[in-house]
Amino acid sequence: MAWLHDERKCIRFAFLMNSVILVSLLVLFRPVAETNDDMALAMFANGARGFYDAHLIYSNYLLGCILAGLYRVAGSVVWAFVLQYFVLFCSFTAIAYVMLCRLKNQIAIWLSAVVIYFFAYEGYVHLQFTKTAGIATAAGVFLLFYVIESEKTFRKAWIAGYLLTCAGFMYRMQQFLVVFALMSGIGVFWLFNVIRDRRGRIRPMLLRCAGVFAGLAILIGGLFAADRLAYRSQGWQEYFEYNKQLTELIDYGFPDYRENRSTYKELGINRNAYLLYRRWNYADTEKFTPEIMRSLVERKPEKHMSLQTIKDFLLEVPPGFLKRFCFWCFLLVFAGWLFWGIHTGNAFAALIYEILLLGAVYLYLYYLGRYLYNRVDVGLWIAAILLLLWMFRPGDSSFTNKLGLLAFLPVLCLTQAVWKDSWRWNTEPKAQRMQEMRTVLTDIYEDTEHIYLAKSGTISYSACYDVFEAMPVGIAQNVFSLGGWPTLTPWYFEKLESAGIDNPYRDMIGNDKVYLIDQDIDSTLKYLRKYYDKTVRANLIRECSGYGIYQIERGD
Repeated sequence: MAWLHDERKCIRFAFLMNSVILVSLLVLFRPVAETNDDMALAMFANGARGFYDAHLIYSNYLLGCILAGLYRVAGSVVWAFVLQYFVLFCSFTAIAYVMLCRLKNQIAIWLSAVVIYFFAYEGYVHLQFTKTAGIATAAGVFLLFYVIESEKTFRKAWIAGYLLTCAGFMYRMQQFLVVFALMSGIGVFWLFNVIRDRRGRIRPMLLRCAGVFAGLAILIGGLFAADRLAYRSQGWQEYFEYNKQLTELIDYGFPDYRENRSTYKELGINRNAYLLYRRWNYADTEKFTPEIMRSLVERKPEKHMSLQTIKDFLLEVPPGFLKRFCFWCFLLVFAGWLFWGIHTGNAFAALIYEILLLGAVYLYLYYLGRYLYNRVDVGLWIAAILLLLWMFRPGDSSFTNKLGLLAFLPVLCLTQAVWKDSWRWNTEPKAQRMQEMRTVLTDIYEDTEHIYLAKSGTISYSACYDVFEAMPVGIAQNVFSLGGWPTLTPWYFEKLESAGIDNPYRDMIGNDKVYLIDQDIDSTLKYLRKYYDKTVRANLIRECSGYGIYQIERGD
């Protein structure tokens, strides 16, 4: 194992190990987007809507500029996902590199392989930009702490740490902030060790640490400022105010209809309308305005942190961890730490700090009502795992290392049984379904004479295109959803207004140029008859894939 003392060989081995893991996962599994959000983000930049826009809303504007520029140059490449793969690969390589360089033993090889194997499945097979943000942030900070601890000028490692951390910020700022905070556990352990072992060098070490993170703060501040400047127009400011109220209702729940029937009646919302809005069909710019949403938000019961809240949290959230692969990975690494870890008072203090901070994060998420989302949990648990990895003993290569390797091999095999639903040959029916849905989209795209309004739950682009399949330019330029966070953005209004539509619900009535894609036409007709025209009727144009395409006509 003499090669572990050569840093260039360590980076080569880390690169090779991650290449093997990546290729094996792509051979075994069919990658998918875990949520619709990634495809919606990609569709801003890839020209699918008929334009290339860098405003990704939930990701940084500069990331959008990079993606939009790449799509303009080579639109046949799925840059949105290729870039995520690149960031993930660099992140996992950085983690393995730090492990090999710090520990310089067999433990570093098999332990980093196990951790990367678990999280590579989450990252590569079930892509989601919030996951990518968490993994990149954790890996970047991990690498920066190694640069600080080593007391050497690793310029390339320093730059790589900055780039990975900034990538995490650009993909999802909120996830970056939480993961960055959790990575401070390494800082606590490092600081205790500096105070104990390097009393004569406390000041230069602290200055080195402060310099590294001051530089990072400047970069992050610049990215944040550039993003805010990109959204300073009135149209985007109005959208964010609208989206703020909408998020409070869609993500965190509407006031209960039965308990607030009088309020809903006062606001002109009957039960059918309430159900439509709750099911993400809220694009009525007259009946569901920001003022009405604000009134509903004000009717929601106020949340209070209490002893009962904490009790409910303890009964619900920790048991939910058992459903997360990343938590089981944490338990495996924790078991390894018990055998081969550093067990000083500093280590236990850092671990207790991390557990308390992790608990506080989950308690806050529980308080908000948005908790145990896998895309968020992945970033939180990899941060906790990297703290444990940092606290392994370096330099020891004994029989117990090989015993540990043998103990983990069955675990790696068992995961295949758990993940078998994602095996490539088990997902063939889904691939065939995608092909059928793409045919429907092509038919809609070729109908240049009509605008298609789509109820939520009908057209799903993530169900039509694989992560490695490029979407044709303009494929969605005549389809407008009645719900979803891209709905009612400035480009949405601009495109509809060019077709003479101000309010999608009102202006679909009697409009020969507008078709409605609907899987529950009765609820839509009830809504239109209640608020716009009692005589409306739906003329079925054709059926496809479980829903109908209708023209909404006025009655005689």
